[in-house]
Amino acid sequence: MPKTSLTSSPSRRPVLRAAIVYALLFGAVGAYMPYVPIYLSSTGLDLGTVGALLALFAAVGLVAAPSWGALADGIGDVRGPVLAAALLSGGAIVLLGLATSPVALAVAMALLAAAFAGVIPMVDSQTVRLVGDRDRFGQARGPGSAAFVVMTFVSGAVIGLTGPRGMFLVFGPLVVLTGVAAWLLLRQPDPSAAERALRGRSGSAARALASLSPATIVRVLRAPRLSLFFVGSIVVWTAQATLLGFLSLRLLDIHADATTIAAAWSVGAVVEVPLMAAFPRLARRFGVERLIVAGALAFVFRAAVTALVAEPVLIVAASSFGGIGFAFFYVGTVIWVSGAVRPEAQATAQGIFTGTANNVGVIVGSIVGGAIGAALGLPALFGLAAAGYGVGAALVWLGIRRRRSPAARPDITSA
Repeated sequence: MPKTSLTSSPSRRPVLRAAIVYALLFGAVGAYMPYVPIYLSSTGLDLGTVGALLALFAAVGLVAAPSWGALADGIGDVRGPVLAAALLSGGAIVLLGLATSPVALAVAMALLAAAFAGVIPMVDSQTVRLVGDRDRFGQARGPGSAAFVVMTFVSGAVIGLTGPRGMFLVFGPLVVLTGVAAWLLLRQPDPSAAERALRGRSGSAARALASLSPATIVRVLRAPRLSLFFVGSIVVWTAQATLLGFLSLRLLDIHADATTIAAAWSVGAVVEVPLMAAFPRLARRFGVERLIVAGALAFVFRAAVTALVAEPVLIVAASSFGGIGFAFFYVGTVIWVSGAVRPEAQATAQGIFTGTANNVGVIVGSIVGGAIGAALGLPALFGLAAAGYGVGAALVWLGIRRRRSPAARPDITSA
């Protein structure tokens, strides 16, 4: 069957609907991620404690992300879980913004992680289904990177006027709007007769509880080639957490201002937008597997430069390679996984690969990174991150290449 053009309304509308949700979602991430270490540090916490709180967030998300995904798979629709998660996140954000003691900060971070960790994987899985063609996933996701850039600068400007707590004035409303938009815009077309019959044999609650079983998650990882890919992803995301968790503090150490910090986080996102749109053409030419590994290697270059130089402008310039890395590694992972698991396990699988793997990485990267950064300095920490990216790239390549067959390879060109 020939592919429908994006210029025709039947295929364009789902992409635009998903793009709106991604713009709100990653606008929220852009308002929060660059500044949360600065906020935690402003409360009087030392580097090790900041790392521990970031690790706590990830530890809770480690369980929460695949659980939300499994719940959504059991219900058969992510919209309700995304809306619930966004509203719960809004409450946790209020608590985090009001917290003053280390214990209160820890509780608020844990509650936010429990609510928010599954939102991105659930939206990813629904978008792949909604657009009907994995070629268009990057086109739907690209506006999220553009919004990340805008809201990073907006949040930075608000922080300049109000102090670090000001980021919650931007982050909180955007998270809640993400849930509302997902509910309104990510409705899946009517299920097929076979799907309706399958759902009719058991209630939504029973199916949701069954999907939360650890056996469901284990079955996903037992799929051919996914286990080593999963380990490699953890190593890559560990290196990523090591770099991103302390990047803003590194820039403060070398006397960068708020605009420079925002630029260091935004340049990569600017690069992501065209690369995500072009991902289908690049994948047809080079293969999804090669692009995933190329993304990890681009991360290596960025970390190495960040470790070796002390000029803010060079660190900002190197951030462009972070955009290459994220566009190729993240989009490639979503596409690869969507073609490697059964349709009824999509949200669970995306929760494992873009939620669990990421959160394991943040736990290790934040705790170990905080200790190494305090002992050896942040440049040494970023040098180790560069090595970690390289090891992760090798593991991912071995996992993707094992037992390959034409039938097993995800087809990114078919509708």
